[in-house]
Amino acid sequence: MSECVFPYEQKRLENDLVTLEPFDAYVHVTRFVEEMRNTPELLKYVNFPKINNDDDFKAVYDGICASPSECLYAIIDKSLAVGEYAGTIALASTDSVHATTEIGVMVFSAFQRTHVTTNAIGLLLQYTLDPPSAGGLGLRRVQWKCHAENAASRRVALRMGFEFEGIARWHRTFAIGSSAEALGKRNGTQQELPGRHTASFSIVWEEWDVKRPKVLAQMERKH
Repeated sequence: MSECVFPYEQKRLENDLVTLEPFDAYVHVTRFVEEMRNTPELLKYVNFPKINNDDDFKAVYDGICASPSECLYAIIDKSLAVGEYAGTIALASTDSVHATTEIGVMVFSAFQRTHVTTNAIGLLLQYTLDPPSAGGLGLRRVQWKCHAENAASRRVALRMGFEFEGIARWHRTFAIGSSAEALGKRNGTQQELPGRHTASFSIVWEEWDVKRPKVLAQMERKH
């Protein structure tokens, strides 16, 4: 498998409730594939390639590692007697020149509506937006993008302090929806992929000092 080329240090991040550890395909792949097979609804709003087995996922992981804009963490729930792999969280579309990145998270079904999502996002927000003097990267902008119909994702973004910036209409092709049929009727295109509208949110550096205590307060609520 490929060696990841993310431009920043991918630190292990943790608090009393969760650990974010750099994703290890040899360690985490089987559990990830099992979850995707057993709970396909996790992918309802996610453009993720079809995964049938561990080898399929490792091929996808090689593509992620080959991009300097991507890094992937495994979320470990520390509240249990033995820490358990609870999902994944990623930095994507990272641009070290412009000091920007995007957070994407997928929490396994058994750990949803718990402390896991809030604490995983909170740890990454601290790492990306805290200044280097405090152990962070000091980035200028952290984005959150999701399918405009994904109400749960939009609620999480707002709860974690992201500001809603608007909706980019027909932003990208997407595996679900009915736009392919509509396109056929409109302009005669055949076998075209459906599309999605994308809701965009962000936190930027000049507001982080105000938002940081609110993020910590959300993490302390433990859900």
